[in-house]
Amino acid sequence: MRHCQSLRVLLLPLLLLFPAMQAQAQARENAPLLLQLPASTRAAALGDAYHLASADNDAIFYHPGLIDAARGMGGSLAFFEYATLATLSAAAEFWGGGVAFGVQSLSWSAPTRASGAFSRGEAGLGESGGVNASELAVSAGYGRVIKGFRVGVAATYIEMRVPGERDVTVAGDIGIARRIGFVTAGFSARNLGRSPALEGEDLALPRTLTLGASTQTRAVGPLDMSAAAAVSHREDGTFIPHAGIEVAYWPVSGRTFTGRVGVRYIDDSDIRPLTLGAGFTGDRIGIDYGFQGYEEAGVVHRVGVRVR
Repeated sequence: MRHCQSLRVLLLPLLLLFPAMQAQAQARENAPLLLQLPASTRAAALGDAYHLASADNDAIFYHPGLIDAARGMGGSLAFFEYATLATLSAAAEFWGGGVAFGVQSLSWSAPTRASGAFSRGEAGLGESGGVNASELAVSAGYGRVIKGFRVGVAATYIEMRVPGERDVTVAGDIGIARRIGFVTAGFSARNLGRSPALEGEDLALPRTLTLGASTQTRAVGPLDMSAAAAVSHREDGTFIPHAGIEVAYWPVSGRTFTGRVGVRYIDDSDIRPLTLGAGFTGDRIGIDYGFQGYEEAGVVHRVGVRVR
């Protein structure tokens, strides 16, 4: 009974916000692009289903409700065909909970303002041209436990630059999570704020609702296994189911090798659904790798480093 009540609390924000987002959905291009890309190497390998049972510092990019337990610092680089995404994040204990900071930076180009990543989003990062763009997002968040629920908020400064133009806006995220048995379930609403304004472009922030769940790590013979799954809904009506499985093996205490496989499906997109990745953790340092393919834009390789 108590678990059912916890699920109702997690689902209530989704039920309240979903109709409002549906009513506002318009045929506008989502921007900035970096808020739509996987921001974590580990999550990217799991189909961009963030592992809610983790204590990783990059929770600032996915779910502020997890910041209360997030610790450490790290960074990552994602190499697209003609673009590079860089992220940095850090989290620490603060004021009865946790605080986290994050930076994302993306530079890309397009043949024209009506083509490439301007119109095709993530799948358009395989094109280049004379129209150069840069995007920056700087985030800060705080989370703590309130009556058994992990609750957090975050704010993000967003800057977009294209030839001759610059726009700045601010967005907010909210998140709530709770462990229910061996599963951690959570809800988040991200990128809530004013849409960017560039001349000649009808843009909208990629406002996104996500409901997800992750298992605790369980021993299966000599292996440790866990899973993560989520469904995201963007304001433009796009549903994105994503899920992944993580398998770890530690032949020596303090030395862990991890393999990951995931699925991330976006309808009517050139993004291939299968994602892959691997990781190694030695004492306090972790190194992760992620892979994602595209129909026309080639592949993207991601490398991340974490320090606890």
